Amino acid sequence: MIIKMPNIPKEELLNKMIKIIKEQEKNINKANKIDKKHYKMKVHVNKLLQLTESLKEKDIGEFAYKNVVIVHNGNPYMTYILAIKAIYSNTNIDICVSETMLATNLIIVQLLNEILKEMKIQINIEVIRSLDTETLEKEKDKKIIVLQDKAEYSRLLKQNIPDVYYKPIYNVALYIDNEEFEEIKQDIIKYCDENFIEIEIYEADNVEDAILQLEADNEGEYALILTKEKVDLNKIQEIREKENIEIYINKNVISKLEERIIKAKIG
Repeated sequence: MIIKMPNIPKEELLNKMIKIIKEQEKNINKANKIDKKHYKMKVHVNKLLQLTESLKEKDIGEFAYKNVVIVHNGNPYMTYILAIKAIYSNTNIDICVSETMLATNLIIVQLLNEILKEMKIQINIEVIRSLDTETLEKEKDKKIIVLQDKAEYSRLLKQNIPDVYYKPIYNVALYIDNEEFEEIKQDIIKYCDENFIEIEIYEADNVEDAILQLEADNEGEYALILTKEKVDLNKIQEIREKENIEIYINKNVISKLEERIIKAKIG
């Protein structure tokens, strides 16, 4: 059941976020220093500001439920987008970041909650470290959606969690059939590693077989094909029109994954 979007002044909320991000730049950088001890990724204040500005002009996707737990691999920009999406879906959300970049994730959600309190918007947004037994008991009445980690999804299934779903919309499937693309391949792998994006590299005898594999196996990943072979573009368009798969040919569009999260209807 789709919930009705609340009457929240979008531009007002985002302008307040821009203001508080600028005011709290030092604290955001302090959180970055804490996380830098363990992770390569850094949250750039300028990127947060640009992302917030861009949200003013975009249709923000929605959650289809009132109370959800979202599990992802800890990218703070993703946490930010999910939180904004939750606000405009009138959804209470607990964001499980798999113990990753806790300091930065926490401050982003803290700033959002300050704005919600100021605007008297009754939505609960929280970061949780992991779904241990105690936390699962507290979350038992909520829909749990795992966006990336299939191993975590399998673990939850084994615990007989009744309302858990796997939607890997922030994962990448990659096929490359020529050494000329090796540099691009390494750039994509590096980007995924630094941004906590899961990547699966496909192997096949030819591009047609690779496309068949991707179509059969894909559960929502972002699929990239770098090839010197001729590709049936009609077939690719047919696949693109399905809700659960996007395939791009000879384009490194990896940095556009955030756009996918913004637009996605999750639920």
